[in-house]
Amino acid sequence: MTNIPTDLLRTFVTIKDLGGFTSAGELLGRSQPAISLQIKKLEELLDTRIFLRGSSLELTEDGEYLYRAARQILEINDQVIAKVRGESISGKVRLGIPNDFELAFLPRALRNLSRVYPNIVIEVDCEISKVILQRYQKGCYDIALAMERVREDEDRDSRDYRVDKLEWVYKERQLLDPHEGPLPLIAYPQGCIYRAIMEEGLQRQQAPYRFTYTSTSLLGIFSAIEEGLGISAMASSVIPDHLKQARSNCLPDLGQVCIGLYYKEREMSVASRHVLDFLRSGLGNM
Repeated sequence: MTNIPTDLLRTFVTIKDLGGFTSAGELLGRSQPAISLQIKKLEELLDTRIFLRGSSLELTEDGEYLYRAARQILEINDQVIAKVRGESISGKVRLGIPNDFELAFLPRALRNLSRVYPNIVIEVDCEISKVILQRYQKGCYDIALAMERVREDEDRDSRDYRVDKLEWVYKERQLLDPHEGPLPLIAYPQGCIYRAIMEEGLQRQQAPYRFTYTSTSLLGIFSAIEEGLGISAMASSVIPDHLKQARSNCLPDLGQVCIGLYYKEREMSVASRHVLDFLRSGLGNM
């Protein structure tokens, strides 16, 4: 009977999750040629192609099936090892996270974490990024996730951040008509990077605008957009499918934003390190 080595499955799943051989190699601590060789071995073992050859990393039909099965196999593998070895890792980890990303990937990341490490307790605090970073500097969190402007000299571990496009979001297109008066904006309070970038872009174009709705709640922002009270801006990876991304010559391009993790390496507990791994995976999967 043929057996599939779990290290080959883990490499395959990591490539798919992170969107590239290089990123997977960095996470797994292997060179790109070594990662490519593992995929070749996996394809030879199964006598099938799992990636479509070309410019993108699209999966074949067999690859899609293998991906779903491999995730289940690896999850069971990790649970068994943690249980049998008696790795009863426990502890409390304080996490600060922007409101947008509370819904984008946190529930899945924490669900996966709880299955493998049920004794790790996560205390989650959601706020705008400016507040999250201020509280992190005061020692309120073990790990913080924050939205910032893109840095030209970014030197962090590539697993600790991702760059995302900032997009205008709306429900009713007539809101974009300049003849209807100042552009109605929906935003988080002062200090939010979304709000600052929207204002800067509209001021550059000398486009009139007014804030019609301000809320600290992501659900409040969504509700206001859905009711047609105005338009807003969000990172593309967190925009719900039922809301529209605006493409209009009267709206300025908003550029990109960076979503990054903050933590003090030397002060991290074992529990915090495991949480960090799952958050890195969550960023990669978005």
